[in-house]
Amino acid sequence: MVAAKSWPWLSDLDQAMLPDKAIDPVNEYDTRESVPELLNEHASNIELVKEALKEDSLYEPFKHDDLWILRFLMSHKHKVKKATKAAKHALQFRNKHKLDEKDLRSIAPHSVPLGEEDTPFAGCDSLKRAWITRYPGDCIAFTIPDKQRGVAGFLRFADFKHDKATMKALSDEDLAAVFIYLSEWTFQWLDYVTRKTGRLTKSARFVDFTGFSMFQVSRDATKRDGKIMGDMEDVYPQLLHSLFMYNQPHWIHAIWATMRHIMPSRIVEKVDMVEPKENEQEFKRLLKFVAKEHLPVSLGGDNTVNPTEW
Repeated sequence: MVAAKSWPWLSDLDQAMLPDKAIDPVNEYDTRESVPELLNEHASNIELVKEALKEDSLYEPFKHDDLWILRFLMSHKHKVKKATKAAKHALQFRNKHKLDEKDLRSIAPHSVPLGEEDTPFAGCDSLKRAWITRYPGDCIAFTIPDKQRGVAGFLRFADFKHDKATMKALSDEDLAAVFIYLSEWTFQWLDYVTRKTGRLTKSARFVDFTGFSMFQVSRDATKRDGKIMGDMEDVYPQLLHSLFMYNQPHWIHAIWATMRHIMPSRIVEKVDMVEPKENEQEFKRLLKFVAKEHLPVSLGGDNTVNPTEW
């Protein structure tokens, strides 16, 4: 079994921390890379990052192993100095928010507002308050429909609350708690699946823009959300593979055509505007992350069950 001093969400893995082989692709659309091959390919740079981290008091070689370091290298185009800086920031962030202490996987993000008293998260009170106030109903649902594949997040932007009154009612700590929990829950599942399957597993998010108006978002919401995301930048490398936007109004295309030229390329390359029920090729891009039998009918799949009930 994995040693107790490792991450708590790996406690039931009856194998070494680092997989020695990758499973076969689960289907024809599964293009995830082999972890053993990646570790072998980038071994020299991984060792350089290890050497740069060894004086950091928060660095634990057994826990922060080759796979943990590989993610930072891949997100920074294998630049050792940039990867090291990001890794040090992640160590500080995780320590500040006590993220190494609990296995969060048993409580999906959308289940938090239901009132579980034992939500295992240091920001529990802020998390529940922010979720109930700003993200009502089932407008956010994060799930893992297949334990051999990645996390799928489903979001309906029109139901988010970004107005001035809502933002005034929530502290920065409240707002940050949701972002942190979503990311940490996703990371823990992806890390577990990656180590169990030997394939570098990432998440996909499906954003429904039905009924969304740009006038719903206040300047304060944009500013405060932006700061939180800036603080979290580089903490969760290789977390998101694709963000699929669908049912978007025409004005979204016009704004995106302008914004994509000034946004970081690593963000732009993840965004994919699709209409999967109308375009077969766009539908097939979704199957890289969620099988047709698991994908909701609203996205062209066969599943009639709401993701919050998966």
